[in-house]
Amino acid sequence: MIDHVTIRNLGVIAEAELNLGEGLTALTGETGAGKTMAVTSLQLLLGEKADASRVRAGASRAEIEGTFVVPADSPILERISDAGGIYDVDGETAEVIVARHVPSQGRSRAYVGGHSVPTAVLREIASSFVTVHGQSDQIRLASPAQQRAALDEYGGEAIARAKKAWSGAYAAHLRAREKLAEFEEGAKEAAQRRLAFEALVSKVDAVRPRLGEDTELRAEARRLENSEQLYAAYSRAAALLTGSDAIDNPASQAVSEALRALEEIDDPAVAELYERLETVAAEIDDVGAELANLARSSEAQPARLSEIYSRRQELAGLRKELGMDLDSAVEEAERAREELGKLSDPEGRRAGLKARVEETHAAMLEAGKKLRAQRRRAGKALASRVSQELPDLSLPDATFEVRVEEVEPGASGADAVAFLLASHRGAPLAPLGQGASGGELSRVMLAVEVSLAQKLSEGSHTFLFDEIDAGIGGKAATAVGRRLAQLATTSQVIVVTHLAQVAAFAGTQDAVVKETEDGRARTQVVRLEGEERVRELARMLSGNETDVARAHAAELLRAAFVAR
Repeated sequence: MIDHVTIRNLGVIAEAELNLGEGLTALTGETGAGKTMAVTSLQLLLGEKADASRVRAGASRAEIEGTFVVPADSPILERISDAGGIYDVDGETAEVIVARHVPSQGRSRAYVGGHSVPTAVLREIASSFVTVHGQSDQIRLASPAQQRAALDEYGGEAIARAKKAWSGAYAAHLRAREKLAEFEEGAKEAAQRRLAFEALVSKVDAVRPRLGEDTELRAEARRLENSEQLYAAYSRAAALLTGSDAIDNPASQAVSEALRALEEIDDPAVAELYERLETVAAEIDDVGAELANLARSSEAQPARLSEIYSRRQELAGLRKELGMDLDSAVEEAERAREELGKLSDPEGRRAGLKARVEETHAAMLEAGKKLRAQRRRAGKALASRVSQELPDLSLPDATFEVRVEEVEPGASGADAVAFLLASHRGAPLAPLGQGASGGELSRVMLAVEVSLAQKLSEGSHTFLFDEIDAGIGGKAATAVGRRLAQLATTSQVIVVTHLAQVAAFAGTQDAVVKETEDGRARTQVVRLEGEERVRELARMLSGNETDVARAHAAELLRAAFVAR
């Protein structure tokens, strides 16, 4: 609930304080005294759009600060912490400071728990504290979306669970449809890509190149092309090392003679040299044998050279056709095979996506049926409660009905919710915005709020009614006052009213009083008690404070006290 509000430099209000307690508080005052500014201050605290023209003349900015008291276990406290705000916890309640600064020039600033926040965040947080109803909010009540929201609130946990199931099913169906649409949209492109991949793989597979094959073939061809020179070189080198018909004194023979010359010498130094010469002899024999093998293998191979020329020509043709080197062609072909695996069986994929769409559609329809059933059940209960309220609100012959009909699916379900009213016997049921006058709509709205409050018992919530009693009087006004008092038994209720019959039911009454000081209008809020309250009610009844008006006012207070 709202505990305290301080207002500075807003319109005609230089400085004022509203001390609000539990139950019903009536805010009254003469026309033009500044009641609108008092309501505006509360609306600014709730995140309404700021208007710099509302800043008091001569002031640099208007400041509104409010203290909200909420249960210590309220989920909204976590949201306040997330926004950077802090609050004080005292036993079972928490105290949150909310402020709004509106400069005469520039952008307004909002604060929650001492931390600056965007106005949208303030509106989100404050909406959990306070519900505002005025003449413009009667239009809102006529909105199908708001009527659905009110019904869902009334339905409580049962509708909340059904809505959660609907949201999941609806989102799944949208995703399935999007995936099918994306597939269909990309089907032509996918077919073209598949053909391109198949052509690439076909061309590469026809040649079957290996990584590095062209380099290997080039080296082998160069070797075969130089086979005569290589043979001569390998043969002579082998002969010089190990001997041949053309070489009489090869290196191996010289080393052998050197070994024989040293083998009979008994000298440790010569023994080491002898071992080294033996190693040299063995190495000469090995190298000579390998050179001989190379010489034999380097003989001319015209058939193999022809094969290499043919293969290199084939590889060159593939390289030219693809416009890339052969190693890249091998790698691209491998990637193309992977992509073909993904693009294979397009008809099967299409059938699977269509089946998923049908499956999610059926699940969505089932979730929609369950949500609709819960809404219709809640609608009957709400209509029954509201109908019980209407006779006491001077609508004895009115009929109220909540109609839930199936429509095209949307994020909130597949239902259209309509609050219908027949204001008198024989009148057809019509949507509230079409079949009700302003006064009737005010009373129906009040009946709905009372019904919601009885259902939800939101003791920490605040309802602000800004002259919803416009257009009514007499018994109807008394009935409205009685019902506001009833709503105030479970919630904090603030009503801005010009009707004494309504104000008399308030446990607390504050008057907005305008005075002139140094030629300037100045407004303050005064708590009325005892005779002061009687005089204010008398003024509201007749415009003056005659003995008859005061007597009537006193009787109103007594009757209201008894009726509460």
